[in-house]
Amino acid sequence: MIFFILGYSAFTAYLFEREQVELLNVGLASILFFGSIFVLIVNHMAHQSLTTLAKLVEDERFHAQTDFLTKLNNREHCVNSIEAKISQGHAFAVMLVDLNNFKQINDSVGHLFGDKVLIALSHRLTEALLPGSALFRMGGDEFVILISGITERTIYAQNNALIKALDQPLQIDDVAVDVYYSAGVSLYRGSELSDCTTLLRDADIAMYSAKRSRQSLVIFDEVLHKGCDQEFHISVGLKEAFAQHTLKVFYQPMIKAKSAEVHGVEALARWPQANGTIMMPEHFVPVAESSNLIRQLSLFVIKRVFADLPALLACDENLVVHINLSSYDFLNKELINLLASLLSDNQIAAKHITFELTESMVVADMTQTQALIEVLIDMGFTVSIDDFGTGFSSFKLLKELPVSQIKIDRSFIEACVKDEKSQIIVETTMFMAKRLKCSVVAEGVNHDNVASYLTAIGCDYLQGFNICEALPLEECAKWIKSNGLVKSVLKKY
Repeated sequence: MIFFILGYSAFTAYLFEREQVELLNVGLASILFFGSIFVLIVNHMAHQSLTTLAKLVEDERFHAQTDFLTKLNNREHCVNSIEAKISQGHAFAVMLVDLNNFKQINDSVGHLFGDKVLIALSHRLTEALLPGSALFRMGGDEFVILISGITERTIYAQNNALIKALDQPLQIDDVAVDVYYSAGVSLYRGSELSDCTTLLRDADIAMYSAKRSRQSLVIFDEVLHKGCDQEFHISVGLKEAFAQHTLKVFYQPMIKAKSAEVHGVEALARWPQANGTIMMPEHFVPVAESSNLIRQLSLFVIKRVFADLPALLACDENLVVHINLSSYDFLNKELINLLASLLSDNQIAAKHITFELTESMVVADMTQTQALIEVLIDMGFTVSIDDFGTGFSSFKLLKELPVSQIKIDRSFIEACVKDEKSQIIVETTMFMAKRLKCSVVAEGVNHDNVASYLTAIGCDYLQGFNICEALPLEECAKWIKSNGLVKSVLKKY
């Protein structure tokens, strides 16, 4: 283009030196003039196109590695960063941060509000980063912080910075929102064979351990690794049990303390194993909770109870069946829909069913709990607080929640005849419950002297191995029909 302009300039100078200009030369001059303008325009447009293309490439690269909502680095960027650190042999820690109450926020006030919470949270987390740390949003309410260093001092310093940053509520549309998190950490020491997938998996395992133990932070170690292998096998087996319908529901009777008549039964899940043994719920329920199978388990038990209810009521028309609910059931809309559907086929079932909510899950979210209890009561069900006495707000629950029954935690029942403090707690609980018109169930009654003591102080219902263990439906029905056997057993009380 430069030669084109120079040529045009030389030719124009040549024309000006001549006394007479021929028409052909004028035509050539015009062609050269407009040609140079055309070339300039084409060049300018080409430059603009290349600039635009370069910007599009840069924007594409930015969007590919940036979270659209929070503008933080995204999962892809996180994976690339971890792989780069591993290839360079740098020691670092992967901290996976997950909110404990975000789903409740989303379900109660909507996803738009939840998005605003995530944006505000991303700002807080960014401000809390230590020098050398990098923040990524993995999706949903999960974030990853890559920490330069693997000492416990460095990791806990970062965690303390997060705690301090979230100590004050987030202000969203003039609403104060408290957020709580659990974090898991995995370590890359710079020499061992590992990869991005393994580090993120180990951090995830540690994070779920933190959730279960109600800690803000857990660092992955070999103990967790072994436990993870066991949990993995239980989780896989549990999915197969659902698919093959091998899970069972057993029923443990509870009796009226004064008359020794059968009052009701508690529905308890049991998992028969291939070797003939039965796995108890304390071994598989925590795994069900951590692997998102707990809702399926709750729905299974409820369906089974409604199916078994006619056989149970044939033994005693006043029988009450207790069903345990998990905190994960609070926001499960399928639960209420299922109950409504089951009640449409059996309207009288509601008055024969009591749902048990543990005190710890009630305290964790009083607002959601109260809403669920009110829905259940409106549907005709009764609600009981299980494991009562283990929390710090026990008596406040009786005051604020519309419950009609409590179950005193077995730790107090088992010790009440030997430990004076447990005895005082049991008697005080009994007195308060009576004043608030709540009936009382004592679980874990495994000795004769315990049953005698509880009956003497006015406990309403007793439940425990000394009365009867959990039984399959057919055996439980026979036990209920042999109510005279119960009375004869309890005469010594």
